[in-house]
Amino acid sequence: MIGVVDVTDQETHYVVNVEFHDKAARRGYHFQDHNKYSMASLGEQGIVYAAPSQDGQPSTVYYRPYDSWASQADWTRQLLQGEDALCVAAGGAVGDGMGSVIVATSKGYVRFFSSSGIQRYLWRIGEDAVTMVAGKEMVFIVHREGGTSLDGTLTVMTDRVGLMFQAAKICATQSWT
Repeated sequence: MIGVVDVTDQETHYVVNVEFHDKAARRGYHFQDHNKYSMASLGEQGIVYAAPSQDGQPSTVYYRPYDSWASQADWTRQLLQGEDALCVAAGGAVGDGMGSVIVATSKGYVRFFSSSGIQRYLWRIGEDAVTMVAGKEMVFIVHREGGTSLDGTLTVMTDRVGLMFQAAKICATQSWT
């Protein structure tokens, strides 16, 4: 584990606290969050936050690298109107740039961003993502496949995608009720 993100609701805003397990490698920090981020992912190179759309504002994705040579290396992107972030993951290897950001959305897309905030790839999985996790070279995505059957069974598919964007379909389908 890299660390933990803790959020305190102050009604008008959140206070986000980030603590790292290896305190010798990275210092923790906190900030006031007026976007009210509802999800986050700690990666080897940085942390990504996302908030759903609210009060007419589109869903927001914010990435903050841990180390950077630039003074303003963090970035914010707003998703298209009516498209909300469902899952986020931060990946990439140490020493290989500043990481990658992956966002699964309510429109069935998985958006791959570079560490500088440029969308490098857009993949349509078609259904809602359930969860995902990113590592140094891959992102693992669990998503729905079709609807729920009459007996209440939900079929999910798993996909493994290289952060260099060579997709490899995993032939494992799980049915959960």
